[in-house]
Amino acid sequence: MGYINAIIILSGINIIAALGVAILTGYTGLFTIGHAGFMALGGYMSAIMVKELQTPFPIALLIGGTFAGLCSFIIGYPAFRSRLRGDYFAIATLGFSEAIRLLLNNTKTIGTINLGGAFGYMNIPSITKEPGNFVWVVLFTLILALILAHMFVTSQYGKNCIAVGQDEVAAQMMGVNLLKTKLTALFISAFYAGVAGGLLGFYFAYLSPSFFNITKSSDLLAAVVFGGIQSLIGPFITAFVLIAVPELLRSLAEWRLIIYGFLFVVVMIFRPQGLLGYVEMNLNFVRSLVKWLMGVVKWFFGLVKRIFGRKSLSSTASDPKRQKGK
Repeated sequence: MGYINAIIILSGINIIAALGVAILTGYTGLFTIGHAGFMALGGYMSAIMVKELQTPFPIALLIGGTFAGLCSFIIGYPAFRSRLRGDYFAIATLGFSEAIRLLLNNTKTIGTINLGGAFGYMNIPSITKEPGNFVWVVLFTLILALILAHMFVTSQYGKNCIAVGQDEVAAQMMGVNLLKTKLTALFISAFYAGVAGGLLGFYFAYLSPSFFNITKSSDLLAAVVFGGIQSLIGPFITAFVLIAVPELLRSLAEWRLIIYGFLFVVVMIFRPQGLLGYVEMNLNFVRSLVKWLMGVVKWFFGLVKRIFGRKSLSSTASDPKRQKGK
């Protein structure tokens, strides 16, 4: 049961961060490969607030997310003012993330706070009396994050993000403030990543800069690209799959990035919008999903029935006693 809880917790944390990337990349059209840096900022800040200042866990988690969101302006404002987008913005976020990781890797102390440098920030207090109860904390945070993300993308601010992602020039002509819209999407996206980083630190009771490398950022981007553009339920599903499948296929863990690259090419060729691109999370989607699952089950049982039916017919035809009786 502990192993299953671990997979659920890590998947939930991954999904929360992927929801933030979905808002920035899937809806606003700004590709990022540096969200691991925002996870590091939020994780370290949340842990410091609880360990050093004895701040209550929910407040510390919000402070960590807010701190990561505010730090996003450091890269966001100059990048958007100079109209960076596409690959150029992605490279800028990668550089920012690597700068954060290297800074944490080489910073042992800040005043009286011992960050540990490359050894990591240790002895983070546990927030639950029983380790197994942490899964409920993650699930509650995940559900809340999903509801808030859905409320944002269906609001006027979310529609502005969609307009910017589809055509910046047309959106600007319609009166959308490009700088404000992009900064808002980046702040919310970094906030989600910071909250996910905080949960990661409290789960392991330890944080290391090695947790937040380019592989982590690639996992989050892969979840959004595979899951679908302008969709929350798609990244929700694929973020879980990208955590669960490597656990089932540990022998292929070293080939993960190569497999991601191959799948990127396949998805871009045959399904550019992603597996569940433009699919919204609503009752119609639930009905369609249930109907599709029922169709798959019906097809599977029909296939099994045909296979065993053919076997019984072939056995009857090959049995001379049965043929003689007939």
